[in-house]
Amino acid sequence: MFRFACLVSLWGLCLNLQAAEKLLLMQEARLGQLKSTYDGKEDPSIPPEAKAMAVKIVKEADKRVGKPVITITENENLQASKDPHDYFSTARYYWPDPSKPDGLPYIRKDGETNPEHGEVSDERKLNDMIHAVEYLSLAYFLAGQERYAKEAGRFLRGFFLDPMTRMNPNMNYSQSVPGGAEGRGSGVIDSREFMRIADCLVLISKSSSWSDQDRSAMKAWWTEYAQWLQTSKIGLQEKKAPNNHGAAYDVQLSAVLVMAEKVEDAKKVLGESLPARLDAHITPEGTQPRELARTKSWSYSCFNLKNICKGAVMAQSLGIDLWSHEGEGGRGSLRKAMLYLVPFLKNPGSWPEKQITKFDSKEARVWLNDGAVVYEDEAIRNAQKEFAPMEKADVSDWISTPIRK
Repeated sequence: MFRFACLVSLWGLCLNLQAAEKLLLMQEARLGQLKSTYDGKEDPSIPPEAKAMAVKIVKEADKRVGKPVITITENENLQASKDPHDYFSTARYYWPDPSKPDGLPYIRKDGETNPEHGEVSDERKLNDMIHAVEYLSLAYFLAGQERYAKEAGRFLRGFFLDPMTRMNPNMNYSQSVPGGAEGRGSGVIDSREFMRIADCLVLISKSSSWSDQDRSAMKAWWTEYAQWLQTSKIGLQEKKAPNNHGAAYDVQLSAVLVMAEKVEDAKKVLGESLPARLDAHITPEGTQPRELARTKSWSYSCFNLKNICKGAVMAQSLGIDLWSHEGEGGRGSLRKAMLYLVPFLKNPGSWPEKQITKFDSKEARVWLNDGAVVYEDEAIRNAQKEFAPMEKADVSDWISTPIRK
């Protein structure tokens, strides 16, 4: 198993982080590369794409300076909750029933996205907020300009804390079905990207624009949301999900627990619950049967593996090794899951299961990038070079990909 590169020794960068402020997904070595190239330091060991990444981060942050805060309270399509502070979304794969005059209740067409979902749901706003905070906090780290931290704090307060615009810490009305369920456990996955906020809070933690009051209020929000995830009817429905939803629940919950400063609880999720899901999700041959049963079996096999890899990166930061996990009878191996999928990147026509949308190798980028680092496997590394070059990675994925020492 590889060893993570140490930022302090490689790059001379010190974030002066307390134990409770340890980075969760972002890799310190990656941040060191970005900082070095942004400061104009010449170092042949820094990958060439680092400079473009740093430039993009600051450029995207500048676009968001002074822009209105992003909030869900402006959603006029409240088909379930009457409280504008409640997150709302419709079920992605549900459509009007053509046999009913009013189309109600909607019926499921797996893998076929109803465009209404994007039009009426809060999911895009939630993700736009996360993008804004991530770019701004990273720009603050790179440029050291207080205005970026101030803007990141403004977006965070607008979405989570300000009484007029805050989101209530629940997902009770996520993935609702018109004419049917007001909210479903499946909707918890809408907020899976909350995990990225944990590191943003670390990056701005020393800023004078992010006060002790802000820190306390954010901790309280995540504490309440963690409680909802673990005790509510909707949260417990998602916890019991046997497919990618259950794994995504564990990964999200662990990040939320870290932000609630319940690190030991997060370790328990990543060290006990998630490995059990691996054993249930991945066969000794590396297949993911519950994802193969979907109409977009390639997409969901990649999606589940991507989310679990994010969990493995987080687990590594907390001292837990999921990369080498293998359960009874050879089940639950991330490496085997990757090796099962790799051959189909070159020969997508040989994929034996149903895939109603275009076979897209881009869906494999995250797990290929991680696998190429953590495993001494030529097949995975060769596939990564061909289908997932690091210069094509999204900023957030690039920063969270480990580096070999």
